[in-house]
Amino acid sequence: MEGGTIRYLVLVLAILLLATNVLGKHELEERRRDAKHRHAYAAMMYMGTPRDYEFYVALRVMMRSLAKFQVQADRVVIASSDVPVQWVQAMEKEDGLKVVTVTNLKNPYEFQGGFNPRFKLTMNKLYAWSLFDYDRVVMLDSDNLFLQNTDELFQCGQFCAVFINPCIFHTGLFVLQPSKDVFNNMVHELEIGRRNPDGADQGFLVSYFPDLLDQPLFHPPANGTKVNGTYRLPLGYQMDASYYYLKLKWNVPCGPNSVVTFPSAPWFKPWYWWSWPVLPLGFSWHELRRSNLGYASELPLVLIEAALYISIIIVAKLAKPTCSKLCYNRRPEKCSAFMQAMLKVLVLWSVVATYTVPFFLIPRTAHPLMGWPLYLLGTLSLATVVASFFVLPSLAVLTTWIGLAGCLFVMAYPWYSNGIVRALAVFGYACGAAPFAWASLVKIMDSLQTHLEREPFYPRLGEVAQGTEFSKLY
Repeated sequence: MEGGTIRYLVLVLAILLLATNVLGKHELEERRRDAKHRHAYAAMMYMGTPRDYEFYVALRVMMRSLAKFQVQADRVVIASSDVPVQWVQAMEKEDGLKVVTVTNLKNPYEFQGGFNPRFKLTMNKLYAWSLFDYDRVVMLDSDNLFLQNTDELFQCGQFCAVFINPCIFHTGLFVLQPSKDVFNNMVHELEIGRRNPDGADQGFLVSYFPDLLDQPLFHPPANGTKVNGTYRLPLGYQMDASYYYLKLKWNVPCGPNSVVTFPSAPWFKPWYWWSWPVLPLGFSWHELRRSNLGYASELPLVLIEAALYISIIIVAKLAKPTCSKLCYNRRPEKCSAFMQAMLKVLVLWSVVATYTVPFFLIPRTAHPLMGWPLYLLGTLSLATVVASFFVLPSLAVLTTWIGLAGCLFVMAYPWYSNGIVRALAVFGYACGAAPFAWASLVKIMDSLQTHLEREPFYPRLGEVAQGTEFSKLY
């Protein structure tokens, strides 16, 4: 009896120890999970601009690059309620992002002088202070390119930002501590129309934190603890892309060279296909997208356009220039001088359209190695049509095409010692190519004038051509 009791007690003790071990492991996992999710990288998304899709793609690429660096934080998107449902689902299911849906904050500065309409909804960035589940948040713009893990930023204080401009900090990346009191106060200041020079989030935050320039520079403590207060972040956390173009390499001495930003004109953002080789860093961004997100949405359109351009070239080569019969006629008429002038204008506009129309037909977020070959193929096809339609010398029409292709090779050359040498090389090439471009234009005009003044080989539509004998006698 006593032996059975002892065995029973031992069994109970073993079960208790096992349960304690399991609960201990579970509690440890919960603590690790809680520690991991106390921080977040956040970005905002709103609709209403001509470039909504481009910023959607840019945001996904940036967030996926953060996952590639194995950041120990959540990745959050503050999305306005009108963001398409399929976009939200893609970000949640395919990218693993947490999407927080918000109502657009009214911008009281939209009617002040000099306001840029594309900044109307940037006040949604203030919602970062309402992410109360997190102890620290790194708020980001979509045009950031991460070069390495930046989790040390979560050690910074209640507000930290980088001064790209010597006197005004940049809001493309900043660290904050979410706070209900601060968020409510910001919304109140927004409602009463706090002074805001540019009417955007940057002007508002610069006005809200006016003393940041006088604060110390942030250096992350080696023991991983957090600091309190406001700090200036080292420039290495927001390296303006223009710094790279001067030396074609990164050499920012203050802080780690961690994040590149592109605070340039909207049409020079890195996600456009023409960003490279015009801007050397454009290729880096597209390679990051290729390795993280891919180009499944653009590839079908690129292939369809390429097939269309090839078909145009084949048809233009096989078809006879019958339409030119409407163009050339030597017979003296009252309006002949006017018609000749109009024909010359038509030819010039056709040449211009040859090099502009394909540019706008290419998907804007395609990879440069897809975009530029497609552009050259498109201009080649339209140049072939122009040369055939107006019976112009093909080489003269294609001179600009050859010069443009050569310029791309000059810009893409990867072994320039610095940006100044690269700029001089491009400038020298342009100066050398300019006389050839002008000579080709003169050749086109001379050829056109010759057709207008010569024997009318192409009678007007409906007329009977003159006999062969008459043409020989003439």
